Amino acid sequence: MQNEQRIEISQAGLQLAIQEIKDDMFDTPDCDYTVAKLLSRCGRFDEAEQVIDTMLLRWGSSPDVVALVEQGYANIDVMSVPAAAPVSTENAALA
Repeated sequence: MQNEQRIEISQAGLQLAIQEIKDDMFDTPDCDYTVAKLLSRCGRFDEAEQVIDTMLLRWGSSPDVVALVEQGYANIDVMSVPAAAPVSTENAALA
């Protein structure tokens, strides 16, 4: 499993990264998915969810789009869960 981590980025840097994605991938469902994934990695879950929500409206419900939508929601779920606190050996011995 990939190690998913949130990244810190300025608003200007985020907008620049999104524009670069759009320039490289053009206007496609994969582009929307990639933008949503970037937003979720930056902790902007509401914005990522908005992008995912509009994918079906923009691109229809083909199996490829539905798969991207499902993966997008899964990414948001994984990234929005706070990391578990490490268990110390003292606490582990008590369990």
